[in-house]
Amino acid sequence: MTPSTVINANAVARTKALSLYRQLMRGSKKMPTTDRKEFVRFKTRTEFRENMHLTDPEKIDFHLRLAEFNLDTVLAQAEHLSTLFADPRYHKT
Repeated sequence: MTPSTVINANAVARTKALSLYRQLMRGSKKMPTTDRKEFVRFKTRTEFRENMHLTDPEKIDFHLRLAEFNLDTVLAQAEHLSTLFADPRYHKT
């Protein structure tokens, strides 16, 4: 790989990472409770900070795919839990 190819690949990975970070933060707002919102935000910040200095392209790719999976999970949980919490039968004890 030439140096310009490496720089371009790094720029693409950085753009993708920032996009996923923003999407996860927006996804946290869809969670039905404050605790869940804060957990998603905390986990997202922690994971991204821990991995922001990665240089190995394979590790970067792995963590980007993991972030995409986590985003899908957050959005699915937010939809499911919001539906569940909106059901009046859920709150009956």
